[in-house]
Amino acid sequence: MSISFKFILFQILVIGPFLMGMFGKRYFVSPDQTARRIVLFNLCVFDPILILWTVWGLELSPSLVFLPLAGLSIVVIGFVVGYFLALPLHLSRKNHATFVITASLSNHGFTLGGFICYLLLGEQGLALSYIFLIYFVFYLFMFIFPYARWIQATQAPLSRRKLIVDSLVNVRNIPLYTTLIALALQKYQIKRISIDMPVDMLLLISISIYYFSLGMTYSLTRQIMYKKINVLLAIIKFVIIPMVALILTLILPLDPLMKSVVMIQSFMPAAIFSVVASIIFELDTRMSSNLFVWNTIIFLLFVFPLLYFFTQIS
Repeated sequence: MSISFKFILFQILVIGPFLMGMFGKRYFVSPDQTARRIVLFNLCVFDPILILWTVWGLELSPSLVFLPLAGLSIVVIGFVVGYFLALPLHLSRKNHATFVITASLSNHGFTLGGFICYLLLGEQGLALSYIFLIYFVFYLFMFIFPYARWIQATQAPLSRRKLIVDSLVNVRNIPLYTTLIALALQKYQIKRISIDMPVDMLLLISISIYYFSLGMTYSLTRQIMYKKINVLLAIIKFVIIPMVALILTLILPLDPLMKSVVMIQSFMPAAIFSVVASIIFELDTRMSSNLFVWNTIIFLLFVFPLLYFFTQIS
């Protein structure tokens, strides 16, 4: 299966499940609750298999450590900038957290950032984009999920001890536990078993499940009320974060190809996991799905053509 065919297939399996979820949610008694259960099922079944297999087989070298460091820096800056720029909007605590998480997480994976690195930079660009993405699992499960759980706890208060235990020991953290197991297997040089793992198929299933749940939380009736925060998110994603990434490429010891990967990834729109976090931790799922959809549309219609043009003439 060629890389281009994979991407086309991935996009079909993004749009199809999204539309099915959006138009089929009326048949469910509680669409939000159903979406939450679907997402947890995916986190506990398909994601751990994918993470174990890919992380276990990943070959790292010290010279590449600055790529995931750049990736981590970008999402942390997105979190901080989103947090402070959203304060003048006087959002509720839950809505503020929803916006901050969306401002932080970007679509750096194969469904967008990885493929665009391949399209503009070739196979080496795709390979480096995978290494760039190493930060993601740790950042998501060790920072974003605990932050979202803390916000959720403010709506239904828990003791500090219960909150800490719940953040560390919970089925939603199974992908994190799997990552740690895979890294331990690497450390002790235990070779990955030689079987034909259907990674592509598992990835397609996992992506389809997430976008189906996204469709179940998306509303066509609340477009105007999110106009201001959509504009603010676009400024963060497509202006502020790329400027920060440019500074990072000047500071970090990256070769020209690595710098290109960092810059391309810095323009990526919101990630589906911003919606996933909102679903799991009962934040504002309508707001997160709206931000995700419109931020992606803005990227595809306006940002990507400019990115492609400037990459071709450079």
